[in-house]
Parts: sequence; C-alpha cells; structure tokens
Amino acid sequence: MEALTTFPDADMCPKLTEEIGAYVRTSMTKPKASDKPTTEEDKKVETEGKHEVEAKPKPEPVPPQPQPVVVATPRTSVVIPELEALKPGPDGKVDWTPLGQITGTRPPVNKYSLSRYSLGEWRKHNENVLNSDIVTESNIVDYNAKTSMMQAFGTIDKQQSENYKRLRQKAKDIFRWKVEVERACKMITEEVELLEIERQRLKGASKVLMLPESISRQCLDMRSSRSQPDLVADLAEIQLVKEMNLVSEVRETLKTTLNQIEEQLKINKAAKHRIEYDWCDKTMAYNTDTINLSLSTKSNTILFRPGSTRFGEFSAPLEYWEYFCRENIENCEAVRQKSVDLRSTLNAILVNNGRKLRNQADKTDAALAETVALTTELCTKLKENLMTTLQKIADMESLIQNLQDAVRKTDAAMKLAQTRLDNRNNWRPHGESVRDQPHLGLIEEVKKIHETVTSLLGQLKNAERVREGLLEKRIQLEKDIASKNKTLITDRERCGTVRSHYPSASELAGL
Repeated sequence: MEALTTFPDADMCPKLTEEIGAYVRTSMTKPKASDKPTTEEDKKVETEGKHEVEAKPKPEPVPPQPQPVVVATPRTSVVIPELEALKPGPDGKVDWTPLGQITGTRPPVNKYSLSRYSLGEWRKHNENVLNSDIVTESNIVDYNAKTSMMQAFGTIDKQQSENYKRLRQKAKDIFRWKVEVERACKMITEEVELLEIERQRLKGASKVLMLPESISRQCLDMRSSRSQPDLVADLAEIQLVKEMNLVSEVRETLKTTLNQIEEQLKINKAAKHRIEYDWCDKTMAYNTDTINLSLSTKSNTILFRPGSTRFGEFSAPLEYWEYFCRENIENCEAVRQKSVDLRSTLNAILVNNGRKLRNQADKTDAALAETVALTTELCTKLKENLMTTLQKIADMESLIQNLQDAVRKTDAAMKLAQTRLDNRNNWRPHGESVRDQPHLGLIEEVKKIHETVTSLLGQLKNAERVREGLLEKRIQLEKDIASKNKTLITDRERCGTVRSHYPSASELAGL
C-alpha cells in the first residue's frame, strides 16, 4: 500500500482554458501608445527642438564615462528600446534622474514654465490606469475557485472512504502479526525458564566436582610426604595423576558448557526482549489504527496537526515492515531451537562425565590396593634382611676382636727379635761384629713378623670395613622399613579413609 502525500492529478484545481490563455497573451502583446509620437503637435515640437540644438554652439567634448551594465530582466527588457530612442530636449540636456524612471526625455525647467513629466510619460500613466488586466485575472480566479469547490468535497469523501478501507485492512494485518509475535514470545519465555533450570543443575555438578578434585589432590599431597626411597611414580601415582587430569578436563568441559549456556541464555533474553518490544510496538500500532477507525469528521478529538503529512524519522516501506515481522519471528524461533539442542546435549555430557570419573576412581582404588600389597611384601623382606644383617654384624665384631688379639700377641715376638739384634749391633766389639748366620736369622725373623703383622692388620682393616658396610646396610634397612611402614600408613589408612568419601556417578551427574 503506497501512502498518499498529495492529491491526485484528477482531483486538483482545473487549469486555464485555451480561450482564457489566448485572451491573456493577446492583451500582453498589444502595442503601447507611447512608443512613437502619433500627433502633429508632437512632431512639430520634436522638430523645433532639433533646430534649437543645431543652432547652439557645440560644447566641449566630455570624456566618455563608464556606464553601468544593465542586466536583462523582465523590467529592463521593456525599457531598453526607450533608452535607445532618448534624445536631448530643447535646451540640449537630458534628464537621467530617478524622477524620470529612465522612460524619456525630461522637459526643460526655465524661468517661464515648470513641467515635471513629458507628454509620453503622461500617456503611459493613463494607459496603466486604464489597463484591464486585473479584471481579466479576477474572472480567471473566479472560474478556478468555483471549479475547485465543485470537485473538492467529492474528492475528499472518496479519499476518506478509501483510507478507511486501507486502515481496516492494516489493522487486520497488525493483529495477525501480533498474535504470531505473542505466541513466539510465550515459547521463548518458557525456553528461558527451562534453560535457567539446566544452568542451576550444571552449577551444582560443578560444585560436586570440587569433592573428587579435593580427594585426588589430598591423596597426591599425602603421598608426596613419603620418604625419599618411596617417592616413585608407581601405578597409584600414575592413576592419581590421570584422575586429576580427568577432573581438570571434566571441569573445563563443564565450564565451557556453562559458558555456552550463559551465552545462550543471554541470546534468549535478548531475543525475548526484542520479541516483547515488537509485541508492544504492534499492540500500540493496532490500538492506534483502531482509534483512527473510530474517528470521523464529527469526532470531538480531531484537531489541526501541523507537519502531520511528513513521514516519521524511522518510517520504512511496507515491504520492509513485512520482512521485519517475519524475520523477527524466524530469528526468535531459531534462537529457541538452538537453546533446545543445547539442553538436549547437556544431560549426555553430565552422565558421561560422571561415568568417566567413577571408572577412573575405581582404577585408582585398585592401583592403591596393589601398591599397598607390594609395599607390605617388600617390608617383610626388608625385615628378614635386617635380621640377617644384624647376625653378620655380630659375627664380624667377634672376628675383629680375634684379629686384634692376634696382632697384640705378635708384639712380644717382634720385641724379642729386635732386642737381640740391637744387643748384637751395639755390644759386640770391633772384629766380632760380623754378619754371621744368627744375625741374618734374626733379621729374617723380624721381617717375617712384620709381614705377618701387616697381613693381620690388613685383615683387620677389611673386617672393620665390612662391619661398617654392614652397619650402613643395617641403617639403610631400618630406614627403608620405616619408610615402607609410613607408606603403608599413607596408602592404606589415610588415602583409603579419604577416598571412601568419593561421590557416586549420579551425584557427579548433578542428579
């Protein structure tokens, strides 16, 4: 439907008829009476003026003055032919003052007479007074006005009837679209409420996820306090790390899903706001058109509204309005369908994540139980090895005591042999101090005793070294046994107690 901003050509005031236009053109092209002299007296006066001008001496030549440029306008186009016919008066002067309006030569002003206008100006003035153009124009205006009044009311009644039908059809269209918008608004409102429930469920699942994360982290922290030999990446440690990674992965998935739900919730609310705003606009437009349909020329509320024919600042074509209505409803439905799809995937995400966490928790418990069994077996072997080591230490200490006694017994034999040699070296006189067989035998005896003592001392040193090694091994075994006992307490009692509070799969799914 195209809006009417003016009257149709058939309803406008009639134009001038050919006869009236021909009459006006004829009256405008009549020759003027003042264009040239028509009487004998005018010719005689003009001739006398020429003779007087020729009898007088010629004045000195005056340098030409620059003349103003005359622009060809409707008024000056009539005056230019008269300017070309200007001639000086009897006294040889030409009056160019504004009194003459540049229409002719001024008569002379002397001591005998005073004439203000020329004869041509007087005749022109009379023609202007007797001109009947205004009377002809009044006839034309009277004809046009009566014709316009005859057609005005018929045209107005016709346009009012057509516009009433247009307004009624427009009101029906607005009502139809208003019903569609209201239905879409109700559906998107329900979807916003359902998505909000799912968001709360997801937030609850995220809060429950803090418990397995805390259990895994606490188990890792307790196992990190084990002694140095047991700080190994065993099977339980690997499963706990996997559990932590899985919890982090599930948390990231839930966080991403929560962000998607919150973003979709914002989109839903924005679509709900747009559709509600559109519903309000259509309700106001429908009420406005309903009020307009109830108005008539006899209504008490009609007034003059200056500027009402101008289009509004945000007015648009009808095609755009229909496109906007359809597109708004389609966009709202697309947003709602996307929200429904997101809600349908949320339950599967929560159930799968809960099942994964529960399976990983079972694997971790099994790994801890296996680690406890291996540690218990190793601790038993360490205790048996410690008993053997203690027995070896006792035997080695007895051996060391025997070696020390043997070394002490060789001291007397060494003293005897060395005393004998010293007596023979110091107390035999000159020729008697010879290297005889007894002297060589004593030297050999000292040498053998020294070698024997050296060998015994080496054995004693080895025995002491072995004893020190056994003592170190004893200390190491005792430390390992204490470490294994501590590990058993950590894995079997502390971690087992903590992991007994691990949530079930349904709790992890937010149910």
